[in-house]
Amino acid sequence: MYRTTGLPNTRIGVADALRGIAVAGIILIHACEHFNLYWSGLSLPRAVVEGWEQPVTDFAWWLFAGKMYTIFALLFGLSFYVQNDNQAQRGRDFTGRFTWRMAVLFVIGMVNTAFYNGDVLVLYSILGLAMPWLARLSSRWLWALFVVLVLQPLECWQLLTGHNLYVDAEAWSAAAYPAFTDGGLGDTLWASLRYGQPMTLAWYLNNGRVTQTLALFTLGLLLGRRRLFYDEPGNCRVWVRVLAGSLLTASLLFDRPDDWSAPLRVATAAWYNLAQTMAMVSAVVLAWYAFAGFRRVADHFSTIGRMSLTNYLLQSILGTFVFYNWGLGLYREVGIVYALLAGAGIVAVQYLFSRWWLRRFSHGPVEWVWKRLTWIGAR
Repeated sequence: MYRTTGLPNTRIGVADALRGIAVAGIILIHACEHFNLYWSGLSLPRAVVEGWEQPVTDFAWWLFAGKMYTIFALLFGLSFYVQNDNQAQRGRDFTGRFTWRMAVLFVIGMVNTAFYNGDVLVLYSILGLAMPWLARLSSRWLWALFVVLVLQPLECWQLLTGHNLYVDAEAWSAAAYPAFTDGGLGDTLWASLRYGQPMTLAWYLNNGRVTQTLALFTLGLLLGRRRLFYDEPGNCRVWVRVLAGSLLTASLLFDRPDDWSAPLRVATAAWYNLAQTMAMVSAVVLAWYAFAGFRRVADHFSTIGRMSLTNYLLQSILGTFVFYNWGLGLYREVGIVYALLAGAGIVAVQYLFSRWWLRRFSHGPVEWVWKRLTWIGAR
């Protein structure tokens, strides 16, 4: 059974910066994908930058794909730890309140799904239900669970047994995409609500994201217990070791054969993404506490990170407006280079909005609603 240390859980500036980096990266990779319309099977003449499309694609996928959401998931576990530990220090059980908080997040996720079928919040709200119960375990048992989950047990089971757990989402995609490519806003909202979550959850299952997400929740909880995101004695040495180990692991997994079986490709891709994620996280944490200049630059991402939920929803609205038929319809006009520039524009708009909002309020608008509903009826 875990027992709180009683130490204060002050706001973690580097966590806000990492959260902002994750949100910005999610926007950029979604823009490269035309918010999933790049994979709709449509063959269209698009404005491209000759000679740059493939290098930019390779770089964007190497830097962002499968890494930004992992940072987001890791910090979800960290945030839960802070909230749960704060309640434990007051002698309160957070289980019921956090369960209700996940129910509210589910509704927020469905609102997000209505605009963009790549939502992750619904999955978070479902997996998050396990967190209060996992928090009761000792760190030793949590580390054991993390190892099991990070080994991609579903993919390992498929490799050992020869069974295929692939979920075919083609019928859902075929039903939904015409609304995105040719319909209006109402068509998009209805198609996303009807088919978005089945499409998304199938993709998560097929790509090992369910077990990896819960593994990252667990890792965030463990790092929170260890207080590794604070500038405390011994933490720097730990992060240096994490950075070295992550870089070594990522380098070993970088060049993976294309002829491996699907479960093995999924598992090794998940391990590679985790290694690259931890290299990014450790590098940012080390630089944050070592260099004031880096903190000043990275603090701009904190502005986005402090309103991460608001900005996550806002990117779905702005992104589909830019690329879907209900808005500007740029999916049929631009290739990946111009799409990436459009994504950078969305990030800039969200940064300016976040800075303007936080000068007037302490919480983002969606964060405020989520907090108020979480604690409704509390005394």
